[in-house]
Amino acid sequence: MPDIPPYDSFNDQIMATPVFDSHTHMNRPGVPIAAQSVWDIVEYFWFQQELMSVGYPKNATELNDSERIDRFIDAFALVRNTTWARIVRETFRNLWGIELSDADSVRRTDEAVRSTGGDPAWPRTVIDKLNIQRIVTNIEGEADYPDLPGVGSAVPIWGGYETWVERLTQARDPRAAGQEAMEAIERDVAGIAARGYRGMRVHVDAFEGGTQAQNMAAVLHGDRLPPHGVGEAEAHAFLAHAILRALSNHEGMFAQLFLGIHPVPGHGERMGVGTPYSVPGLYPLFREYSCDFELVAGAPRLNMDVAQVARIYPNVHAGGLWWYNFRVSTYKEALEARLEAVPASKSVILASDGRCIEWCYAKTLLVKQVLAGILYEQIKRGAIDTSDALWVAQEWLHDAAARRYV
Repeated sequence: MPDIPPYDSFNDQIMATPVFDSHTHMNRPGVPIAAQSVWDIVEYFWFQQELMSVGYPKNATELNDSERIDRFIDAFALVRNTTWARIVRETFRNLWGIELSDADSVRRTDEAVRSTGGDPAWPRTVIDKLNIQRIVTNIEGEADYPDLPGVGSAVPIWGGYETWVERLTQARDPRAAGQEAMEAIERDVAGIAARGYRGMRVHVDAFEGGTQAQNMAAVLHGDRLPPHGVGEAEAHAFLAHAILRALSNHEGMFAQLFLGIHPVPGHGERMGVGTPYSVPGLYPLFREYSCDFELVAGAPRLNMDVAQVARIYPNVHAGGLWWYNFRVSTYKEALEARLEAVPASKSVILASDGRCIEWCYAKTLLVKQVLAGILYEQIKRGAIDTSDALWVAQEWLHDAAARRYV
């Protein structure tokens, strides 16, 4: 029989494992990284969607405080079975010692959050509870967190996308403009590398946003421009190819691809709509370009394809779960597949998408809880021993990202 540690002891070790959060939206200009009111937490996009699905008003910010609180409590009671409702309660309990249950508790929580929101030591207090060591944004100018020196990092988005799409679509000689774009991209990628960043986020709408035939054409031939009449999709595909080529010219660089989220036609809302061809359709890119790729999936159906491609191609790595993919059930399925098939050094599992430090905490807490449960079950089955389980956790939560990103 395997030597099985007590669960509480094993869970404590997982909770103490360092964390590298691979994707957030924090530190925006003029927006503190700490929540400034209870609403910054309970009206975070993902949870707000659930509240609205049971009647919480879209115009909640326009209501007076009393009515807003009452409407929240009504909706909160109706979503009490969901993962996000549980983790919101646990976050308030862990960080402020308040049980969110009624209007009075919301008011007390709001006072507590407003108090910590202005405390420069609070962000460090929050991340130290779960040993969160690095936090990534896609905006280079937002990587220097004022109250958390050395914590911020970036996988920058190229700032020239929109400008060059416009220039290419309006150019009388698109191929000459394309040559200028490639030169600009090479300069900018070289600059990003020189400033110490190891990768870039690359837009992939042109490779998965159309029909299967359109997507494949963009993957196979998008690096070429017609002599005239360039459309936006063609321009985006050309620029993406140019960035991948430039990244491949710099040893150790990687492309971060966010997959499976598309606008709903005629509506503007974005949803997880990954198709069976979303990941396999990108295989030619993985063969053509020598840079590393990190695939961050936003649609649950893509998880198995990400695990499969990461075990096939040496330059493809599995990234964190993202958007509607960030659920306990999908995490369990994805992590079990990765444990079976993907070397742990090729897997990053946390992309919190946090807008404030408290949601970075909340999502990290959830992932660590799920991870502890999955690995402990594997230990009890005899599929993995305790030391290897802790090694996997260290790779997934921190080391795989740390080696690639910095």
